[in-house]
Amino acid sequence: MERTVAKCLLEIQSVFYAFEKPFIGGRGTQLPIYCDNRLILSYPRVRKALTKWLVNHVKETYPDVEMIMGTAPAGIAFASLLAEHLGIPMGYVLGQKKDHAFKNRVEGLLKEGVKVLVVDDVIFSGRTLIDVVQCLRDEKCEVLGAVAIVSYELPETIKNLAEHNISYSKLTTYDVINFVAMQSGRISYQEFQKALKFKENPDSNEWVDA
Repeated sequence: MERTVAKCLLEIQSVFYAFEKPFIGGRGTQLPIYCDNRLILSYPRVRKALTKWLVNHVKETYPDVEMIMGTAPAGIAFASLLAEHLGIPMGYVLGQKKDHAFKNRVEGLLKEGVKVLVVDDVIFSGRTLIDVVQCLRDEKCEVLGAVAIVSYELPETIKNLAEHNISYSKLTTYDVINFVAMQSGRISYQEFQKALKFKENPDSNEWVDA
């Protein structure tokens, strides 16, 4: 399934490559790739297929889930699609508390002890996921884990998620997307090697001149 999902993302061009003029990440890091999975929503055929794969994956991996919680903003749409097909409640967690009304971070009717699954579009550093899961645990939920469309599978991210006791799964990965992109001629072998170099040390810009 990972290769098929990767092919779909490349087909709708939701994966952007920037080897000559890298994207700039949140900490000033130069990035060779940007995954804009929100573009999936604009392609009904791919959206339908990915939703089906998500639903089947969750049924197999998290059969006891009682509520879906999305990360805001990117995970909300996918959480909604998933919850609708599973026939269970959904909500989402804001990046910070609202400054009006109830000043809450959690949107949706969240009951104590409910078994929730977090949905995100991309797992990169894992910081957003860790923050969201901690917020839900503070609300006394049972967080079964998380699922994402794409995970970069960075060693430091995997380590940090494990340290916070967060299990997760994904439909495809950074490595699979790049391999499929190389096979299809979207990127060259040299660019594929640069992408691998970036993953070795994401906080370094050495890959740019590799």
